[in-house]
Amino acid sequence: MKIFSNPNATLKSKYGQYQIAVLGNVVGVSAEGIADGAAIERYARDMMEVVNSFAGNHWAFLGFLHGSALLTKAGEKELQHSIEWRAKRGMALGALVIGETTVQPLVKSQFQRIYDKAGLELGVFTDEQDAMQWLEGKGFKG
Repeated sequence: MKIFSNPNATLKSKYGQYQIAVLGNVVGVSAEGIADGAAIERYARDMMEVVNSFAGNHWAFLGFLHGSALLTKAGEKELQHSIEWRAKRGMALGALVIGETTVQPLVKSQFQRIYDKAGLELGVFTDEQDAMQWLEGKGFKG
C-alpha cells in the first residue's frame, strides 16, 4: 500500500486491526479482521483527530481491507455514525480496495449500504492503482 510506505505520509494510528495514514487530502486506512462495536468505536475516536486536522476542507477516504474484514451488526451501526459525522466535516467520498478480502460480496454490500445511507459516493476496487486513479480523477491526491 503506497500511502503507508510513502515517507511524506503521516502515520496517525496503528492498532492491531487497523492503521491510519494521511497523505495530501487522502486519509488511508488499512484494516483486517471482524470489527465489533467496541473496535469501531476506538477507530472512530482515532479518526476524529485526523478529520479535525482538515478543518472542514474536502478530503477523501481510501480503505484497504484484508482477510475477513466484516462488521458485526453493532460494528456496522458504529461505522454508520462515524461516516455520517465525517461527511459533515469534509469527507467528500470514499474508495475501498477489497482485493485481499475473503468475502468480497459481503464486504462490498456492507460498505455500500453505509455510504448510501450517508449520501456519499463510494468506489469499490480490487486493485490499489485503480482506486488511486479514480480518486485523482475526483480531485484527490495522496
